[in-house]
Amino acid sequence: MTQDATLDITALAHKGEGRADTPDGPVHVPFTLPGETVRVRREGARAQLLEVVSASPDRVEPVCPHFGTCGGCVLQHMDQAAILKWKREQVVAAFAARGLEGVEPLIEPTVDAGGRGRRRAVFAATRAGARILLGFHERSSHRLVDVSRCPVLVPEIVDLLPVLKTLAARVMPRKGEVTLTVLATPTGADLALASTAKVEPRATTGLIEEAMAAGIARLSLNGEVLVEARAPAIDMGGIPLVPPPGAFVQATEAGEEALAARVLSGVGKARKVADLFCGSGTFALRLARKATVRAVEGEASALAALDRAMRTGAGALREIRAERRDLFRNPLTAVELDDYGRGMEAVVFDPPRAGAEAQAKELARSKVPTVVAVSCNPGTLARDLRILVDGGYRISSVLPVDQFRFSPHIEVVAVLSRG
Repeated sequence: MTQDATLDITALAHKGEGRADTPDGPVHVPFTLPGETVRVRREGARAQLLEVVSASPDRVEPVCPHFGTCGGCVLQHMDQAAILKWKREQVVAAFAARGLEGVEPLIEPTVDAGGRGRRRAVFAATRAGARILLGFHERSSHRLVDVSRCPVLVPEIVDLLPVLKTLAARVMPRKGEVTLTVLATPTGADLALASTAKVEPRATTGLIEEAMAAGIARLSLNGEVLVEARAPAIDMGGIPLVPPPGAFVQATEAGEEALAARVLSGVGKARKVADLFCGSGTFALRLARKATVRAVEGEASALAALDRAMRTGAGALREIRAERRDLFRNPLTAVELDDYGRGMEAVVFDPPRAGAEAQAKELARSKVPTVVAVSCNPGTLARDLRILVDGGYRISSVLPVDQFRFSPHIEVVAVLSRG
């Protein structure tokens, strides 16, 4: 049943929506802030904002015309300083939920690492009559918002939007969408297309010609590199790395630098380090300047990229022993961590959002003196840290890093030591 109501917003929920506490339970209202009185159209536990009756001092004007429709941003109406404070509070709450309340004084202020903007974006494109729509999906919807600008992306990607539409049209299926993953690099954009359409050789030729005319460095389709005019290399602490097409990299350069700086300081003078869930070497390549590194990752393409980067920077790096291994199913055991080269002096792990529960259990049984945990999910990080603390580790620092401007997401680096 739908009904209009006036509500007082008391908090921001973890997804960035305002929450009003009512006699029949909490009601979530997008685009509202704590301390505001709002008129809404309510349907059960959710409501649509109709009017802000009394605004929070933290409310600001959104910077994008697509805000409120596009599902990419949820907090453009909130002052940046307030966002950073709220994101720290989310980390505090996640730790408290796992019984780590005493850690709160160790959680530092959130680092603003938005920098120039996100250098990587994943767009969707579809056909609407004679038009091609390209952008991001609406909140909780399959409808696509046709994006003409985006304040969270680096300008190099925004400038490519018209070209991306043209290229998407060439591989558009009769039904469904094309996915376009774009990475801005110093040598040009790395564009990876994914489509279910059958692309004829003539269409592929036209696709390559248009991409090259637009200055795209590398073009891939469904994982196959069609053309590489220039290697799309990004800097990993002074070592050039060419990531696999469409691969994960840290969202912003500033975010990567902030995370890497804390990882390096957390590891300290350790001479033997394991980098688990290492990807293409974000941390391993930096760590190997001063330590021998055991780099473990489940994706073969990521390890191949790391291998090429290792060869490029061979004169500046110590040994990196790369190993393909599914750490979810087959984590490094406590015996392996303690026996490898007389034992690891530090372990770094940076898993996907699901966390590293199995690996944390093995670390908790090990004698590794220092652990540095990196995560994009405070909830699973708190779970893994609880395991380590119960195994005898002590948390010495926690750094939230915000490279996802206007979103509820947050990166966190925690440093732990034995005893």
